[in-house]
This record gives sequence, structure tokens and C-alpha cells, in this order.
Amino acid sequence: MSSLPLDIIADVLSRLPPKKLLCFRCVCKPWCHLIDSSDFMKLHLHKSIKSNTNQSLILKHSHLYWVSLDSLDLASEIDHPLMCYNHSVKLLGSCNGLLCICNIVDDIAFWNPSTRKHRVLPCVSLELRRYSGPSVCSLCLYGFGYDKVNEDYKLVRIARFRGIETSFVECEVKVFSLRRNCWKRIKDMPYVCGYPGTNGVFACGALHWVVSRNCTSEEFNRNGSSEEFNVVVALDLAVEDYNEVALPEFGDRNFNLEVGALGDCLCVVANYSNVQSDVWVMKEYGVKDSWCKLFSVMREQMRGLGRSLRPLGYSKGGSEVLVEQDKVNLFCKRDSGKNQRIADHEKNVKKRDDFLSEGFKLVL
Repeated sequence: MSSLPLDIIADVLSRLPPKKLLCFRCVCKPWCHLIDSSDFMKLHLHKSIKSNTNQSLILKHSHLYWVSLDSLDLASEIDHPLMCYNHSVKLLGSCNGLLCICNIVDDIAFWNPSTRKHRVLPCVSLELRRYSGPSVCSLCLYGFGYDKVNEDYKLVRIARFRGIETSFVECEVKVFSLRRNCWKRIKDMPYVCGYPGTNGVFACGALHWVVSRNCTSEEFNRNGSSEEFNVVVALDLAVEDYNEVALPEFGDRNFNLEVGALGDCLCVVANYSNVQSDVWVMKEYGVKDSWCKLFSVMREQMRGLGRSLRPLGYSKGGSEVLVEQDKVNLFCKRDSGKNQRIADHEKNVKKRDDFLSEGFKLVL
């Protein structure tokens, strides 16, 4: 192997899973330097995405669990680096093998479960003075992604303020840059985020949320909810500005809209209560005509309540889609139109009162 050119060695090593690469770092100093280099990390990520390999599912109960997306066998517990009372953490997002996690006292860290390396973020405050009257922060949402232009991982925090004496809703937005290791406030989001615990979906260089344009509705302030959450807004991480995503034509029926990512594409799910759920994929980002209905799942094909679906990822061959239903059940949607049930989450990770799963590519 010592006689082989370094680029050939890099090509061979880039096809290996991360755990084996950690072992090969000990072979010799040149290999260690090669595997630790940023160019090799990019090569390994590129090959993982292109070959649809090295993908995993992260399950959350009181602990975090790891499952191979290829085999979907028994989950293995993974230990996170944050201190907390019962070892429980929130998963704020995942990107390129990194997880963004948070404990009960709002310590936040970027963490690579493969290498066990992590970075704790500096604290971020709320800017409490809003307009001329008192207000309250009623909701905080996050989004985690990669700024390819500036080669920077970024975390976005959206804090929703509601006026106590006046009719307004305002969303303060701050962005953490790993490269600069600091937070900064950007332009407020001119929309309203309304679903607690719904973090931004990263796809095509931007974070996406389902929002409402209704920022001053008295009904929203009174009830804390709105029936107008039918807009998908994108925050471009490179320029840190907002754009609305053109959506497909859904028809006139009422539905709940959810946003997700499938492969390298943005996707949306229209959940029609007690009828069906339609999964749409945007083949060319930003082009409305490129929306394609990937599949529909009828209510009678679902288990339990059947309120919502969330696509998690393609199989290695691309003929199946792993789908999460009601945050409880997993099944594969096949090209043939048939569903193959995988498991209830409870069977893999004991009894659970919460679940969150994210597919991610493992890199160093």
C-alpha cells in the first residue's frame, strides 16, 4: 500500500464506514493526516451521498439510540456529551453526520457521534424589549444546517414574541456560526411559526418551516393558533435571507401541511384528516413546475390514528421510502404501492413518551 499514490489510497478509504476509518487512522501518520484532512471529509461525504450509504436513524427516548438505515435492526444506545439530570436531550437537527443537541438547561452542542467530538455553543440571550409595550416569548424553534458557500455550520434560533397589551406577533431570529463561534441577530422573520417542537428542515442550502403570513391577527394572539399555516418559508444560510417556496396545487380540501427532506430534495406532505396523506417532492429546487407527487397513503393503510406522515429517507436501491407515521410507527413505502411495516418504536427502545428521528450521513 505504501507504493500506491495518495489519491488512490484516499479513494479506497473514502468508501469505508466511519468506524473503520477511525481504526485506520492508527495505521501510520500519513493515513492519519489524510483521514483528518478537510478534503478527505468532503470526499467521504460526497461518496456517502452518491452511493446512498453510511446512513443512520437516530431514535430518542430518555436516551439516544442509533439504528442502521440499511438493516433497521435492534437499536444501540449512544452516550451524548452534555450533562443533564436524566440523560435526556432534545435533538435540534442533523447535517452531514453532525447532531445538534440541547439539554434541559439549554446547553447546546454540535456533536459527531462517530468521532465523539463536540463543541458547546456560547449562550444566547433573548432581547426582551419589543416595540413600546410588554410582550412574552411564547415559543423557541431551531434549525441546523450547512452553509456550503462559506463552508460553515449554522444554527438558527427563532424566538416568537406575542404582545400582551397590543395585537402583534414578532419572530426574532439569531444565527450561530461555527466558523466565527458567535451568535448574531439577523432580520426578523416576517412570518409566524406556530408549531412547538417543529425544527427547521435543511435542504438545498436552506432551512424550511411551515408558517403563517398572519402576524397581527387578534385571533392568533387570543388563541395562540391559526388555521393559516399554509406557507413554507426558506432561510438561505449563505445570504441569511428569507424566501417563500412555491408549493404544488393541492386542491380545495383542508389539510395539514408538513415540510421535510427526501434525498437531496425538499418535500412536503399534505395530510388530509381521516382520508389520506400525499407526499410531494421538488425535483428542481425553487421551480414550482418540478413538484411531483411521489406517493399517497390512504387512511386504511395506516395503523392507529393516521394523523401524519413524515418521509425519512430512501432505501439504498431507491425503490423504497422509509416513512414515520404519527411519530410512532415505521413502514416502507414500495414502488408496488404496498406498505411493509417495520416496527413500533417501542419495540426497539422500550417504552417511550417521545420520539424524534433524523437520517444523517456519518463523516469525520
